[in-house]
Amino acid sequence: MARTVVIRRLLGKQLKMPLVALVESVNPGCMAHAADISVFGFGRDDAGAVEVLKRGIESICPGEEFLDLRTTIHRMVLPENLMAGQEREAQTITAQGGAP
Repeated sequence: MARTVVIRRLLGKQLKMPLVALVESVNPGCMAHAADISVFGFGRDDAGAVEVLKRGIESICPGEEFLDLRTTIHRMVLPENLMAGQEREAQTITAQGGAP
C-alpha cells in the first residue's frame, strides 16, 4: 500500500508548494517517487527512501541535461526575503511615476 509524504524543503530552502511523494513497499525495502519527476529513491524504510529521493532531485538540479526539471524545482523554492521583492516592486512602480 502506497503512503503519501509531503516534502517541504529542497536545496536547503523551503518550497512555495510542497512536493508530494508516494512511498511504496518493494522487496526489499521502499521506493519513493513524485509525479512528473523521473527520479526515484530506494531505502530500507520510508524515511530512507524519501531522503534518497530528495538527494536525487537536488543532485540533478545543477545538471544541464535536466534543465526543465531544474527550472521546475527552482520555481518551487521560496525567495529568502519576500519583503525585499515587494520593496523592489514598489520602488520600480514609484520610479515609473505610478503609485506604490
